Amino acid sequence: MTAGGAAPGSTTPAPRTLSIEVDGVRLHALEWGAGGDALVLTPGLGQSAHVFRELGPALAADGRVVALTPRGHGESGTPPAGYTVAGLAADLRGALHALGIARTTLVAHSVSGAVATRLGADHPERVRGIVYLDGIHDYTRWDEVVRANPYPPPPQPFFADARIRRAWHRRYVPGFWCAPLDADLAARPGPADESRRLELLAEVVHDVQSHPPPYASLRGPLLALTAGEDVATQFPWLDPADAAARQRAEAYLRDVRAPWRRASAERFLHEAPHARVAEVPGGHFFFLSARDRVVDEVRAFLRTLPPDAS
Repeated sequence: MTAGGAAPGSTTPAPRTLSIEVDGVRLHALEWGAGGDALVLTPGLGQSAHVFRELGPALAADGRVVALTPRGHGESGTPPAGYTVAGLAADLRGALHALGIARTTLVAHSVSGAVATRLGADHPERVRGIVYLDGIHDYTRWDEVVRANPYPPPPQPFFADARIRRAWHRRYVPGFWCAPLDADLAARPGPADESRRLELLAEVVHDVQSHPPPYASLRGPLLALTAGEDVATQFPWLDPADAAARQRAEAYLRDVRAPWRRASAERFLHEAPHARVAEVPGGHFFFLSARDRVVDEVRAFLRTLPPDAS
């Protein structure tokens, strides 16, 4: 494992940049703080450790925090195979070993919630608890939810210049912009490489859709923070003056997305009755738009964990 400094100019504490070798694959990571029980942050599909450039240092007041970039993302390597939930969980376990972290609490965004669940189910001795950041979706129904969307965003302009690609992400992904998202976008490869990566990452999507996470196999405490969606967070590109479009979007959220989200949470709680679910106002990236609330929730969760006797 090698370490390096971060570029100056950030308004938040600069992370230490790490390069970790796991089974011949180089994984990029960012690290803040020291001591205490380590927290490991894992980003959603397509994102890198850079999306945690504000959440990471806010949580590091209590100890060591590491944000890991999975294979095929950001500045990590892109081997030709290993793009399954089990493969990414094996990478995560290998990274913990390389980092000298015997046990950890995982904070997992989006699809990486399935990876955290897999690691916790297969290796409970390595996971003290899991915090899901909008990461308990039932992806077996994802295609159905997407097809019902009355206002899907236009295709991503992979081969456009950086300015156009940035504008697309800003308008259609989170609906807002901030330094972590800018750093995450800057860490992506060129258009051709990113297009190839998306082909590989489609294997992860297929795996998640085919194999629901085994929540019942988890032993440790669990907290799921879910997004409090509304038209502003899900359709920021709609014209506010278009009442008909707004009504159609509201109907989609009420009749399709809300029942899907509710069913996902109910399954999670049924299989893991010791877990807790809490809604946070905002869209899928609420850990950026409502960072302080997320920090408070994570810290409260950590206080409930039993002492680590390992």
